[in-house]
Amino acid sequence: MDNSLQAPFFKFLKRTVAGSLLCTGVLVAASMERKEGEVKTYVDQNLEQLIQEQEETLNIAYPQARPPVQYSLPPEKKMYGASGLYDYENNVIYLRSSFLDPPEWDLDIAKETLHHELGHYYMDTLSERLVNHNYPYYPDAMPLTEMLGIKLVSEGTASYIERRMNGEQEDTFNDDDWPKNIQGFFFHPLLPFLRPEIIYGGGFHLVKPIIDQHGEWGIQYLIFNPPTEQELFTLPLYQQRILEELSRDE
Repeated sequence: MDNSLQAPFFKFLKRTVAGSLLCTGVLVAASMERKEGEVKTYVDQNLEQLIQEQEETLNIAYPQARPPVQYSLPPEKKMYGASGLYDYENNVIYLRSSFLDPPEWDLDIAKETLHHELGHYYMDTLSERLVNHNYPYYPDAMPLTEMLGIKLVSEGTASYIERRMNGEQEDTFNDDDWPKNIQGFFFHPLLPFLRPEIIYGGGFHLVKPIIDQHGEWGIQYLIFNPPTEQELFTLPLYQQRILEELSRDE
């Protein structure tokens, strides 16, 4: 590992990232037309159908258990302004689409967010089933570069599922936009928050060719083979390795 990643600044970044990695699905609400009760009714009536649609469209398999859905973010997470998040420790989906409390929603935003968070639930329960371990998981001793590799795969795959289910598969992210160093993943040295266009748009770009070609097996392989430190800054190198390894395993 680059020794510079152990400098005080990067240790601070690591603590900040570790504290915010549970915050997923950052989708700012464009409309506030419907009340929380209507969203709850929609989810109660359509959760099973949405899961079945994902299984049929993506050829993936959810466990029989369905995740509980809460309609207000935990107090410690509201500051992030997310429209939803998945708690991998308790297998709970939290939904919210505005900065107001109680939240007010547009049902289209709720559906998009739910598809994204269901993607996290799917990956987590897949990992629990295969290796009896939560996903994603960021222990305190994990290097920052390894955290970022897992984060990119996690959010990229959830974004892939969300976009696929909402018919928005266009990939507008370019290889030239990919960060060439660790600082490129963050807004600013004094504002160490991950850039959503990299984590979500870039993550989607990272996993898309792999999942397009290999489906559920591709998702499973990505979960257990995130980018190495060298590959984190060389996007095509990682994609080429994963696609070659998957082709040999077929």
